[in-house]
This record gives sequence, C-alpha cells and structure tokens, in this order.
Amino acid sequence: QPLTPPPPPPPPQPRLSLQEEGGLLPLCLLECGLRPAVGMYSHRKKRILGGRVSRRGAWPWQCSLQSGQSGHVCGCVLIAQRWALTVAHCFEGRESPELWKVVLGLNNLDHPGGQSQTQGVRAIIVHPRYNRAVVDYDISVVQLDSEVRGHTLGIDYGPQWTALMGLSWRWQVEETPFVRPVCLPQLGQTPSPDSYCYITGWGHMGNRMPFKLQEGEVRIISLTQCQSYFDMKTITPRMLCAGYDAGTVDSCMGDSGGPLVCEDGGGRWTLFGLTSWGSVCFSKVLGPGVYSNVTHFTPWIQQQIYIHTYLTD
Repeated sequence: QPLTPPPPPPPPQPRLSLQEEGGLLPLCLLECGLRPAVGMYSHRKKRILGGRVSRRGAWPWQCSLQSGQSGHVCGCVLIAQRWALTVAHCFEGRESPELWKVVLGLNNLDHPGGQSQTQGVRAIIVHPRYNRAVVDYDISVVQLDSEVRGHTLGIDYGPQWTALMGLSWRWQVEETPFVRPVCLPQLGQTPSPDSYCYITGWGHMGNRMPFKLQEGEVRIISLTQCQSYFDMKTITPRMLCAGYDAGTVDSCMGDSGGPLVCEDGGGRWTLFGLTSWGSVCFSKVLGPGVYSNVTHFTPWIQQQIYIHTYLTD
C-alpha cells in the first residue's frame, strides 16, 4: 500500500496590525506597516535636515483629524480597519465624536484627490490618566464610523468570526495602496537611542502650514539626555524623545498626534511615537520633540478596542 505523503506545511501568516501576547487579536485583516505605493525598497538613506514634501502614498497610515470650519486640527494614525490613534490634547474641550471626521489617503490638504477617504467618528477614548499640566498619558483611541475598505488578503476566518465582528459574511476588505494601517510595537519593543526614524505631518514651515504632507528624519534620544533639555518639565516613561541632528532647522513636519515610525530590515514600519509636545524642530535652544511612547500604551490600546468591539457595539 503506497505511503500517503505528508501534508504541506501551512503558509506563513501575515503580520496583522493588532497583536496580543500569545496570539493575534483578529481586529484587522490588513497587513500592517507596508507601503505598496512606493514599493518595498528601503527609504532613501540621505539624512534630511528640516524635511521635505512626501511622495503620495508614502505614508498610507497618516490621517488628518478635522473639525467643522477649523478643518485640519491634528494628525492621526490608522492602526486597524475602524481604529486610529492620536494624542489626548487634541480633544480638550471637544470630546463629542460628532464634531470630528478623519480623512485618510490624503497628501494635499487643499486638494484631497480621488485616493482620499473620509470617515465619521463613532467614539473618542481619551486615556483616563491624561494630565494636561505635564502632558503625560497623552494618547487617545479613535473609533471610526465604518471600516476602512481595502483588498482581501485571501484569509478565510469563517462565518463565526465575522459574526463576532458584527459583519456580514459577504463583507470583504478592499484595501488601497494609499490607505493601510501601521504596525503596533510588540510589548517591550522600543527603538534604541541614536537610531533614525521618520515623522510626518502637515505641521508648519515658518509662520505658515504647508498644504502637502511633510516628512523628516529624526534621531531617537535617550530619556536621560532628553530630560537634560527640560528644566521645568518631567520626562516620564510614557514619553519618547527624538530630534534632528542639525543645530537649527527652519521647517517643522510634526502635527500633534502625527506618527513617529521606524523601519525594520524587511521594509515594514512600526509606530513608536505620537507627536505630543516639545520642539518638533530640534534645536540646541528649544530641545527635542517629545512623543507619546506607543509601546507603553499598546496593552491599553488593545483593551479599548476589545471593549468597544465586543462589549459595547
């Protein structure tokens, strides 16, 4: 009797945008941290002093948090189909979801273009320990009104999973190269001091805000070194510091709530910081930029998404 050949090994699972210790948290079918609009090649290695205009689709997780006549107020970051992150101070005095919308796939604030998608806001979850005086615990989770639509990954989770998610079994993800989630860091994963990462945002240049998304490379600074720049402020473990190598620069890319992302060796990008306070234009006078340390908050982020997905929807 012929021997039955062993079954082929299972294909490698794509890394999804939300993870939990011991397994994947099935809240997003989109592979995270990839930039298909600019290919899988590594970013240009030339050091950037002061930043530049980014290419369309270069940062597909970047979003704009907008409110009524004010238009663009803060940056935000897509982390899953219905979820974005920003900082808590963006919502001071304006925590009602109906006041806000999130625009994704956007490069030019003045001309959104056909690649952009606009979502209403269903819920705003400000960290309960947010401290306005010291700008600590400066993070918020934003639940979008509807799922970001994108291409299917060909993963069949079955009708039971889709029923748990409150979705029709016929519903499919339709991803675009211009709207994709970033990866969240693993527990304990932090960028090392003196490594280089990128910040993006509409920020400001001199006295004006640029319409086109800006990008700039920043160097990670240790908390001890960071504290030496700030006599009247306390740098806490909930913070991450980064700045430019240049003594002074004349353009600032960061928006409050915008991402600080670092690339791994495989061309995948992870979110480590959200622009919080300090000088996004690093200088010897103004000191470095201070970012909310996303690694510290990853368990809280996952907890909020779980609660609002399974327990309150």
